[in-house]
Amino acid sequence: MAEITFGKLCFLINILTACAVIVQAQEDDTGAMMTKLCNFDKPLIDPTDDAGGKYCDCDVENSPPWGIPVVIISCQDHHLQNDIFQVELLPQGTIRLDLSYNKFTSAPNFTGDKLKYLSLRNNKITTLADKNFVNVSSLLELDLSENEITLINSDAFEGLKILRKLNLAENQITIIQPNAFSPFNHLEHLVLSNNPLGEFFNKSENDVFLKLGVTPRLSVIELENCSLVQIDLSNGVGLDHIILSSNQLTQIQKLPRALSHLDISNNPIRLMSAKLLPHLSNLQSLTMEDMPNLYKLDEYALFGLPRLTHINLQGSRNLSIIDPHVFGKNVVLNETDTVLEELILKGTNIRTLNSSLQFAFEKLKTLDLTGTAVNCDCEIRWLKEMSFNTEASCAKPASLRGMQLSEVDVDKLQCKVEKSWIYTMFNVLLVILLIILVIAAVYLVYIAIRPRQQVQMRKVGVNSPYARVTIEPNQAENLY
Repeated sequence: MAEITFGKLCFLINILTACAVIVQAQEDDTGAMMTKLCNFDKPLIDPTDDAGGKYCDCDVENSPPWGIPVVIISCQDHHLQNDIFQVELLPQGTIRLDLSYNKFTSAPNFTGDKLKYLSLRNNKITTLADKNFVNVSSLLELDLSENEITLINSDAFEGLKILRKLNLAENQITIIQPNAFSPFNHLEHLVLSNNPLGEFFNKSENDVFLKLGVTPRLSVIELENCSLVQIDLSNGVGLDHIILSSNQLTQIQKLPRALSHLDISNNPIRLMSAKLLPHLSNLQSLTMEDMPNLYKLDEYALFGLPRLTHINLQGSRNLSIIDPHVFGKNVVLNETDTVLEELILKGTNIRTLNSSLQFAFEKLKTLDLTGTAVNCDCEIRWLKEMSFNTEASCAKPASLRGMQLSEVDVDKLQCKVEKSWIYTMFNVLLVILLIILVIAAVYLVYIAIRPRQQVQMRKVGVNSPYARVTIEPNQAENLY
């Protein structure tokens, strides 16, 4: 038994030794290829370098888990152009190539069967040729952001079947031909932010998946600042994270039910009603920062979101009303629970929070009211009982103005008139007494003005001394 074990051990040692020799040979080959890349006969010269030339930065790293050597090439900010870039065949084992911040007007054609990450960010690329990346079919990430691309052809990304992330942000894209993204069988993250795509989506069919040929595998889509008036993402059954900030959306109803993260910041939504986010039972994070017109979270606006843990309303300066039943009346009645952990109201116009919200805040860990001046009265006394610090300051009363709510004693949080039951009873009795006095006064006036019974009213006749008297003129006056 011991001999068998020893034999196996020797065999294993031989295998490991052979692997080490192979790895060393690969490192030697990779080093040789790297030398060819980084020391050209016509090297990549930086025109601004007076020292006589500057090569790309090339490094060899051992990639996990087996420690196989790979090549990382960075030609960032080398003032490269299409006419002087001579290398198309990449060294064996090259997995990352960074050509960002150069002067390419078109995407160079590469051949490299191991290349995983390619960055052409911040160049001057205006067009993408058909099948531009067909010889680097192993790409997982492609960054074409911050260029001048206006059109995406149907065959521009042919061959990139396993691409996971595509970044086209900050271009000038106005048209994307039908099914341009259909080659991406495994695309998970698509960035189209800061492109004037509003007219393109609003002109006809605005369903992203049907119009662009995006597969349901897509889990993250970024459409920030695309001049969108409407958008339909309901077919994105795999979408987990959506960014729609800085558009012109007033209603956002066509969203996938599986969505867990949503950012609709800086859109002209005035009222967050119960119809704004229907049926998003998996939503965990909602970001609505810098909403210029939002003034109220209406009744039931956050109802039907049982997994919602984070809400960010920072900078929505006109937001002043949060309805006591914003989570629904069943929460107030303690019939259902919420899982809200973070609520950011920093920089809003909130002045008070109804005590009915206490039932929805039972699991809250952060309530950020930094820069928000609240009315420090009896209406928010319940916040002092919570375990978190709000960072809120006092606007009223004048005696507490400028103080932090956390520094104010509970007994100072008073309303002008706190109506106790004794005060209420006193007011009721006072009203009843006033009614009785008014009735008595009316009665006394009536008694005073009505005719008395001993006064007899008699008719004045002809023979009465009070009868009408007719005075005739003196006839003697006519004699003179």
